Amino acid sequence: MTDKVKNSRSLLSYKGVSYLVPFILITGCFALWGFANDITNPMVKAFSKIFRMSVTDGTLVQVAFYGGYFAMAFPAAIFIRRYSYKAGVLLGLGLYACGAFLFYPAMLTGSYYPFLIAYFILTCGLSFLETSCNPYILSMGSE
Repeated sequence: MTDKVKNSRSLLSYKGVSYLVPFILITGCFALWGFANDITNPMVKAFSKIFRMSVTDGTLVQVAFYGGYFAMAFPAAIFIRRYSYKAGVLLGLGLYACGAFLFYPAMLTGSYYPFLIAYFILTCGLSFLETSCNPYILSMGSE
């Protein structure tokens, strides 16, 4: 009986440190980039309709999205190596929030390009999150 209790708790803690709350919080980050991935294609259609643009101009949303990943993948890895996974997660969340909050002033301008800049900053945060969350989850607990 004690072995069962001991083994069942090994998933939640390791060497007296509980990983349940960090695991739940980091797993929640996976939903952030899932949402951003799913909203990209509807944003192309919405921006094309709202700003009366061509489909080619509308696809700049996808360029901003994947450009953020491209621009920040290596800097994120360098940052994480120098500091830590936690710092990478915090910086990623900060960039994600900054990009999301920039949608409001972009809306006030009524122009297309501020939305692209905000979306690019948001995806830079996603690049940090994806680069740091996956290995951080793997480093939690025992092997």
